[in-house]
This record gives sequence, C-alpha cells and structure tokens, in this order.
Amino acid sequence: MLSIIIPAYAQPEALARTLKSLAGQTAPSDAFEVVIADDASPEPVGRDVAGEYPDLAVRVVRHEENRGRSAARNTAVAAASGELLLFLDADSIAHPDLVSVHLKRHTSHDLLVLGRRIEPDWATLHGVADADATPWDVSREQDDLRYYYGLEQPGLLEASPWLFTISHNFSLPRRVYEDVGGFDENFRNWGYEDTEFGYRVYTHWQRDGQRFLFVPEATVCHVPHFLNSVKNWAGAAEGLTYFEHKHQHFDIERLRSGNRLSVQSQPQYARYLLRPGGGSDAALKDLQDILPGNADRLWAGRLGDQLSSTPAATLDCTQPRSATNRPLIGISTLFDDDSFGDVVHWDNWRILTPGDLSALIVEGLRLAPTVYLAGTRESEPASPIAQPADLGCILENSFLDARTLPGTPHVFVTEIRRRG
Repeated sequence: MLSIIIPAYAQPEALARTLKSLAGQTAPSDAFEVVIADDASPEPVGRDVAGEYPDLAVRVVRHEENRGRSAARNTAVAAASGELLLFLDADSIAHPDLVSVHLKRHTSHDLLVLGRRIEPDWATLHGVADADATPWDVSREQDDLRYYYGLEQPGLLEASPWLFTISHNFSLPRRVYEDVGGFDENFRNWGYEDTEFGYRVYTHWQRDGQRFLFVPEATVCHVPHFLNSVKNWAGAAEGLTYFEHKHQHFDIERLRSGNRLSVQSQPQYARYLLRPGGGSDAALKDLQDILPGNADRLWAGRLGDQLSSTPAATLDCTQPRSATNRPLIGISTLFDDDSFGDVVHWDNWRILTPGDLSALIVEGLRLAPTVYLAGTRESEPASPIAQPADLGCILENSFLDARTLPGTPHVFVTEIRRRG
C-alpha cells in the first residue's frame, strides 16, 4: 500500500484538481490511499471534494491551529496506513501513471524517488483543465526548475541529493521516514523543510546518494495560485538560519547563496574537503614557524590536533562536530563578531570559487582582525585549486591590507588585515 500525503491550507479548487487527477490513476484503486492534512484552513478543505470520488480512498485530518507544512505532513503520515509514502502538494495535477511509476521503483532496496514537476506558462495552462487534457511534454522553460541547477548533470544528484529533494513529488519507505524522525516541525514557514528532510535521509544512508533517483516519468503539473513571494522568502530565510544552526556542516554552509554554481560545485568541494592527507609534517612545522603565536586562534583546515599550540576552535571538515570543532569551510561560521584573535585557513580555501573565497575572507575578518590564507606547495600544479599567484587578482581590489609573508619550499602564506 502506498499512502499519498498532502498538506493543505485553503485553495480548495487546486486541491479538487489534485484529487480528480488521483482518481484517474492507472494503478489499482486498492494500491494506494490519499491522506490530506488540513492545516487549520479558515474554511475546512478536503472532505466535500473527496466525496465526489467514491472509488478513491481519502482520509482527511485537520489541525485546529496552523502549525506549518512539516507538522501537517507528520500528522497525515500518522493517520496513514501505507508502507510507502508519496509526498505531494495540494496544487499538483498528477499524471495518470504517477502512482504506478513510484510503486514500480520501490522493490528490494530502500530508495527516495524524486518525481518531476512541470511549471506551466499561460499557453500551457489553457490545457490544464484536468489531467486528461494536461500537456505533459513541455519546453525546457516550463519543465522542472531543478534542471536549471544541473539535475541531469552526471553525478550531481548522487553527490548532493538533498539539494534536489523537494516535497511536491517524492516517495520513500515509511520506515526510512520514521528512522530519520519525519519532518522537523520547527520549520513553521515556507521553505527548506523538505531540503533538510532530504539531508537527514542522506546522512542516515551514510552519504549514499545513489539511493536517490530522479524519475521524470513520475510527473505532476503545478497548478498556479497566488504567491506572496516576499513573505515566502522572508520565512524561508528564517528556516535556512535554523537549518544552518541545526547541522553546522559544510554541506549546508553555502545554501544561502542559492545560486546555480554553488549547487554544481558541491561535489567537487566535497571530494577535496574529505580527501585523504592534509599536508606533510614539514609543511605544518614551517607554517607554525611563520605565524605569530595566538592563543585565540581559529584554525580552519586539517591537522589542528597536530599543532604545537592548541587553537581556541577549529573548522575541520573531516572531524565530527564537537564543543571545539565545526565541520565548516569558513564562509558562514555562526560565531559572534570578533570571537578570535586571528583566523588561519590551511589549504581548504584553495578549492573555493572566487566568489566563495571572497565570502570566506569577509567572514574571517568579521571574526578576527587578521586572516591568514596558507597553503602547501606540495600539491600537483595541475590540481584544480588556487595557486599562490592566483590571490593577486582576488585581493587587488578588495580594499584590504594584504601582504605575502616569507614562505618556505613547503608553505606559502598571505596575511590579510582589516583596513583602518
């Protein structure tokens, strides 16, 4: 049995279209059920329209106060009986084969199946009166927005699947949902609750992104409705801040930029940040001889536990989060202003794009009056990382005081200070 989980708030016409499309599924009617969680709509939704489809097994549960989409989904799951869960939104016209496609993908292995969503333009909308007339083949401009971020790019989904986990159309076994604790109900507003859920599934599966499948044959069409984008994105910003504080991991650290490059570069970042090694003993010794002593140092990179003087805190992506370590790059650290005497970035900064490197420097100078960008000269010249000469173009127009410190055959160091 598959349970279709639909959180709803008002929009009865959109929900009616969704239910009509589910009543026309090619899958046998006894293979699935629909559970709607009405999140305290001003006028209750679901029950009246569900009665129009006697062959469709529909259950409606209702919150007496608005608790947000995460809580609504959890309430619906608690009332569901299926061993598989398919999460849809209440504004989604389902392709007749939607349920069948999701069911066929869940066999002997636990998977999270991501379906496709069409974003129709006005011309396409003229044919979206019901599922029978919906045009499922559309131009790329109207297709799933995740294509823009590289959904079809080889290896990208497997490396960063949580970035593509959106709750308008995905399915997974109920036991996996339960293992990760369902949706986090601290997300009360629109945005990021589904991404965070996907991230917990990803880490629960030990970062095995191959268990996330994108199946474009599992398609829905988004029913347009009024949007208050300013309010939505303001709420999403609050959710993202909570997301960042909850996990404090480099996987999440660049989500705030929200741009295409940050998504597409995530696999390359992860490979470099989690690579074996981290510099020779000679390189580490030379670096410590070059740097001035500072008991209030933030060390960003590997080998912080091998320093002769223990830093105040570390950002080491290869180590778990602890009282003194955060597995972050250093772009968004969540520390207070002026928390440290200086910040030393050791090698990890070299994988960053110019934009991310600029953000890292700005963040470092928020935390301390001096930032050091240090690197080993022992890497292969062909390696796709920043080399010492590359810093010139980054720093020449930065309005910062920067200078190259005397290096060694093993190490180079650039010192950056606040101006004024």
